Amino acid sequence: MRQSFFDEGYLNWQYTQIEELEKDSSPYFIVEIITLYFRDSPNVIVALEHELAREPIELNKITKCINRLKSSSASIGAIKVNNELEKANILLQAGNIEGMKAAVRDVKKEHSELRAKFETYFQLMRQAGPTEQAVNSS
Repeated sequence: MRQSFFDEGYLNWQYTQIEELEKDSSPYFIVEIITLYFRDSPNVIVALEHELAREPIELNKITKCINRLKSSSASIGAIKVNNELEKANILLQAGNIEGMKAAVRDVKKEHSELRAKFETYFQLMRQAGPTEQAVNSS
């Protein structure tokens, strides 16, 4: 299952870097990092949607939300989410607010799919036993 994250383009090499850190720290380090990401990122998405619904729209606040979410997504290797955020940012810079709103829906979709995949993966990890066995299996 782990390999499917990479095969389907959900994660990039950054995730494997976090796995390497796990070997030197807590056996559940990766679970903690991903859990923190999914605890914080929905709040940023809500803030982004809130800013897009305001009149007048404050581009700097929207940009701040996008950059915060891009940073946290990149740090765990969430490449699909990050790619959608990049599209949203390009639309924002072009002044295409309606396109930006549609792009945020795509961000939410990719975020939701990634979350569901991780929930399944972590459940399998718990069933498999020690993290090393589950992380290194495909």
